[in-house]
Amino acid sequence: MACENETTVQPATPLPGLSARAADRVAHWPREARLAVIAALALWVVPMLVVSVAVAWNPEHRTVTASCHRATASWWSERDIYVGPSGMNYLPHFVLLYTPFHLLPRRVGEVLWRLVAAASLAGGLWQLARVLFRSAPERPFFWATLVTMPLSMNALRNGNDNAIFGGVVLLAIVALLRERWWLASALMVLAIALKPLGIVLVLLAPLYYFRPLWWRLPLAVAVMAIFPFLFGRPAYVWSQYRAAWTNLQACAAVTEHRFADLNGILRTFGHPLKGRASTLVRVLAGGLAAAAWWWGARRLRPPLTGLWLFALATAYLMLFNPMNEENSYVILAPALGAWAAYFLFSADARDWRRPGWALVFMALSMGLLPNIVRPLFGNHFALFWHPVMAIIFVGMLGYFVQRSAPVGSGLRTESA
Repeated sequence: MACENETTVQPATPLPGLSARAADRVAHWPREARLAVIAALALWVVPMLVVSVAVAWNPEHRTVTASCHRATASWWSERDIYVGPSGMNYLPHFVLLYTPFHLLPRRVGEVLWRLVAAASLAGGLWQLARVLFRSAPERPFFWATLVTMPLSMNALRNGNDNAIFGGVVLLAIVALLRERWWLASALMVLAIALKPLGIVLVLLAPLYYFRPLWWRLPLAVAVMAIFPFLFGRPAYVWSQYRAAWTNLQACAAVTEHRFADLNGILRTFGHPLKGRASTLVRVLAGGLAAAAWWWGARRLRPPLTGLWLFALATAYLMLFNPMNEENSYVILAPALGAWAAYFLFSADARDWRRPGWALVFMALSMGLLPNIVRPLFGNHFALFWHPVMAIIFVGMLGYFVQRSAPVGSGLRTESA
């Protein structure tokens, strides 16, 4: 069980500590640390410059923020901010967080919204690389970026809330790894404010990090619950809370074949889960995810405990959110990137270099293949392919955890 005292997180063995034979099997490019950072930043900056110019030129093209603007305007006019699953599907807190972007000139606000999302993802990956590879984070950061960026581009281009939500979840994981408990609590609650799906991380994290979070998280949640009442009449705010609950229930009942969750696979073969069966599977899967998190956390050492939580929480959201879209996989992308970097660059991973490369190609296939095969499959390819990759990802990590020596056994982390 994690304790409340600040302790130094022991990072995975960095690249300079690899044996000569292992080093030959690791991605050597870029060879210079400085070049690796420049290349990684270029992977973020260049596409975002292109996106910024395109959005500034025509902010109404390929955007999903129109519902956010309508809901925000409705809040400040004390109108109902919910219009069903086709509109805004977040808590009332979202419109308050989005208000600064709404008040700016449209072109400026739309560009800034996307840049903040990209900065949260890039900054989170850099901070995570520094935790995992304290003395040599540059090349792991580059490869984690290479894995993450293609799968994130659609969400960033469209201004999808999933991008900034994914960045905040990533930053929350980094805060947990660094044992900055107040910051971790605040970021987890911010994730809920951005998207109700953040509740998954809030429910899972305390199962292992109980002592530092059992009182901090409830306080943070209480502050979040009160927050909207600072910006509206109590009767109106309460009415929007009730409307939010009704809207979330409506979202859970959506059945169209346009979502990339577990049902996206089943619908492809004409056998989707419906109604109570779908709800029951999501609940049972949540219990299974909690058990897997507890099991893995007791077998792994920091920082892998947090990485295991990151993978489980994000994969669960991909597979069991009934309105999970192709763009939602920006939430899973940093977890794929982090684990790929760990397998490729950590001496403790040893025989897991090839699975590391498999994660690289899996993530790139998710980011690139849907556009390549669109003439053959339309928009349906990702609805099947993405959740299949998420299942394989969790399966690979589960096998890795099973092969790991339990903490306290006196053996190395990886016993294979």
